[in-house]
This record gives sequence, structure tokens and C-alpha cells, in this order.
Amino acid sequence: MMDEKYKKNHEDIEHEPASRMSRNSRKTKKNQEPTTSAAKVKMIFAIVIAALVRYFSYVLDVLKSPVRIVEEYNRSYFKYAVISMMLIAVFFSLGNFYQLLAGRGRILGFGVSVPFFEVFFVVFLYCMIFMFTVAAAIWAVSRFMMTYNITFAETVAKYGSLLVPFIIPAALWMVFAIVNFTVMTVILSILMFLGLTFASFTIIQSIYEQTKKRRADLMYCVFSVLLIELVFVGVTWKFIAGYLLSSLIPV
Repeated sequence: MMDEKYKKNHEDIEHEPASRMSRNSRKTKKNQEPTTSAAKVKMIFAIVIAALVRYFSYVLDVLKSPVRIVEEYNRSYFKYAVISMMLIAVFFSLGNFYQLLAGRGRILGFGVSVPFFEVFFVVFLYCMIFMFTVAAAIWAVSRFMMTYNITFAETVAKYGSLLVPFIIPAALWMVFAIVNFTVMTVILSILMFLGLTFASFTIIQSIYEQTKKRRADLMYCVFSVLLIELVFVGVTWKFIAGYLLSSLIPV
């Protein structure tokens, strides 16, 4: 009997510290959970801030000398160029929605009679496809008419970088479209289209000066890119005219 009591007391003594340690560990985990969550939030916030700093540093470098970006190539430029293209498309798509409402004599505001998501998404997608089509035209002309060895990613990086200065006009276009200031929207629409076209011409000229085995004159190379742009617009116009007509020709 004494042996059984001794064994039972001994087992209780052994299990008591273990149970106490288990409770303490659970308390410690509970105390650490908020700290861990806060640390993750801080880490994500720090990553986002660092990414924004790198992008704005890239934007400042481009604004200082846009043409220099055409001559230099960095792999990181590709993602920054795509981000810049997306910003232009977002600003234009948002402004286009308001301009479409105002152009049809409707009250400004989301979802009055025109579905916001449809208008925004269709115009955004069209703008992105148009810019990538221009980049593809530049790449094709560079490879086959000027025999210059350039990748499509490098072409997009160069082209998107040259569009950085037109982010501000695109943002202003959105603001003037919201307040329905049609004079400025027309001017900025022309400016943005000329900017997209001028950027392609700048890249073609830069590549033309670097290559020696040219199959065509610079004028024909530039004309080929412009022709591809016009063909793309002509083929797709009937699908997009209802979304863009009030923006490009406000009434």
C-alpha cells in the first residue's frame, strides 16, 4: 500500500511540472501571436515601401533623361515599364468612364446608367493591348528590317520607360474628364497619343543608329510601326468605338 501511494505521488510530481510547462507554453504562444502578426504586417509594409521607393527612383531617373533609358537596359526596367503602362491605362480608363457619362448627358457618378466595371475593364484592357502591340511592332521592325538582336522584354522595357513622362498628362486627363473640361481633355488626348507614337519613333531611331546591317531606310522602319498601329486601331475600332468615342470626341 505504501509503495502504491509513493508511486502515485511520484507520478503526480512528475506530471505537475509538465502540465505547468504546457500551460506556460500556451500562454507564451498566445502572447507571441499578436507580436508575430504585427511583425508580419510591419515586414509587408516595409517591403511595399521599399518597392515604392525603388519605383519612384526609377521614375526620377527616367524623367531626368528619358532617351538614356533607351540606350541602357536593366532587367528591372521591364516590371517598372509595365507598371508605368498600367498607370497610364488606369488613369485613362477612369477618366474615360466619367467622360462617357458626361458625353452622353448623364449625371457624373459611378453606376448611374453606364456599368463602371465593364467600361473600366474594357478600356483598360484595350489600352494595355494597344501598348503591347506597339512594342511588338517595334520588336518586329527591329529584328526583321534592321536585323538588330533585341528581345521582346527589352523592347517593352524601353518603350514603357519612355512613357513615364506621360503618366502626369494621363492623370491630368482623368481629373479634367471628371470635371468635364472638354477643351483640356481633347488637348491631353492628342498629347498622349502623340507621346505613345513619339516613344516608338525614338526607339526605332536609337536602334537604327546602333545597327549596321539595315535592310530598310529609317523612314520605312518608322512608317511600318505607324502602319501597324493604324491597322490595329482600324481592325478593333468597331469593338471599342462605343467606349471611346465620347472621350476622344467629347460632345
